[in-house]
Formats: sequence, structure tokens, C-alpha cells
Amino acid sequence: MNSIYVSTSCLKNPKNVISVLSEYEKAQIENVELGSVHSSFDIKKLKKFNFNFLIHNYFPPPKNEFNFNLASFNKSIKKNSLDLAKRAIDMCCEIESPLYTFHAGFTIDPTKLGRPFLKNHISNRKKSLAQFFESVRELVEYSQSRGIKIAIEPNVVQKFNLVDGKNELCLLAEFFEIKKLFKLFRKKELGILLDLGHAVVTSHWLNFDKNKFVKNCQKRVYAVHISNNNGKQDQHKGLSKNCWQISQVKLFKNVPIILETMNLSTEKIKVNIQMVKDNIS
Repeated sequence: MNSIYVSTSCLKNPKNVISVLSEYEKAQIENVELGSVHSSFDIKKLKKFNFNFLIHNYFPPPKNEFNFNLASFNKSIKKNSLDLAKRAIDMCCEIESPLYTFHAGFTIDPTKLGRPFLKNHISNRKKSLAQFFESVRELVEYSQSRGIKIAIEPNVVQKFNLVDGKNELCLLAEFFEIKKLFKLFRKKELGILLDLGHAVVTSHWLNFDKNKFVKNCQKRVYAVHISNNNGKQDQHKGLSKNCWQISQVKLFKNVPIILETMNLSTEKIKVNIQMVKDNIS
């Protein structure tokens, strides 16, 4: 049986990760994904908690913020991104997280995720992919040396980041690019963090079949992110009994399923966890 995890981004006002973890402890939530929305803090404070942890993307949060992009041609951003990912893998060893997951790269350096990117200085896509694959190769070698599994989260494409109706900015949003990456790495070296909310939104704007996308990814999935939306924006809403995302969880009985909603109370989080459980069994 798999485990259902809760991201630290699920609560209202999640900037202070220690406050979030204290709330989860009170609510007797046991499985926690340390997410990407937090302020810098004293890492030693994690030791006082006894959760089953996973680590995702921009964690541990650095003192000097930057935009994580493993495909960047800005040497400083690429180095900072690789260093942060390696720190995350080291932290996985310290807090016994078996998995580190991270976002696919971009052909520009985003100012902020979830908002329109600047559409100037777009790098050549083929070169950006090569740059990203090079970074991933480095992380695969590092994670293997530390005994930690790693997985890539395919990007979401929203309307405000289309360029003339096309996806020019986000790498690995469609399966044909994911397939290119997985020709370079074996299943035990690298997996997919499949975000079902992303699949709904990206398939709408790029006009592909979301069910087929999930099926194509299925064999390489190490973990799943689940949240709800209106089909057009990545809103990270709470789940509903009839949403498509919930209908997919039965395909992933053997991997962690991570609730990645936003602005919920711990009571609502528990209702969402139960909904996932009911649909797996």
C-alpha cells in the first residue's frame, strides 16, 4: 500500500515551515513533503519533528533567494540551482527522505513561478534541453552516490506563458520531450513526479489527451502531486469527489501520492486525504 503525503504548501500562510510542521503535528499528520514556498530558517529545527519526509524542489530555502532553473545559461543561476539540489539530496540523507523531486527547466530565467514570464531573451530550445540534461546527469550521479532517488516534475503551461499560442518557455511539459530525457537514463536512475493538476491545465492549452499523457508517464512515476483546478489555471484547490485528478489515483497504488493544495485548514486537508484513500482502495 502506498502512503499519502501532505505538502507544507497546503496550509494558509505557509511561509514559516516550522509553524506549518507544528500544525501538522497537532493534527497527527504523519507523512509530509517539504515544499517550495518557505522562508529561510534554521535547518536544525527540523530534527525535533518525527514525520516521514520527502523533499521537493526549492528546499531547503536559501538565505539569498534566486529563481531555480537547471536549464539556465546564466552561470550563477545554474550553479545555485545545482548546489541547492545537491543540498536537498544531502538533507534527504539526514532526515531519511527516500526521494528528492525537482522542476523541469525553462528557456528563460523566470522572475516568479505562477505568474507571466518575461518573453524576451528566450534561449534556443534544443540548447536549453541539452543544458538541462547536463544538469540532470550531474544530479543523477550525485543522488546515486548518496543512495537517494530523484524525480523530475514536468512543467505546467498556462495561457499567460504561451507565445503566439505555443509553448516556447517551459521544458518537459509534453511527453515527447520527457521521452527524450528518459532515453538517457534508466528507470532506477531517474523518475517522474507526475502532477495531475499540471496535466489537466497543460493538456487544455497545448491540446493533448491528458489520459494518454498519464498512461505514457505511468511506468516512470516515482510520486504523484494532486490538487484541483478549473481546467485552465494551476490553482492548487482542494479536491472534489468527481474531479478527474481523483479518478487517476487508483493507477498509482504503489507510489507516494502528495496532496499539494493551498489555503486549506488541517481539517480540510484530512478530508482531502480521506478522499484519496477512498479512491485508491
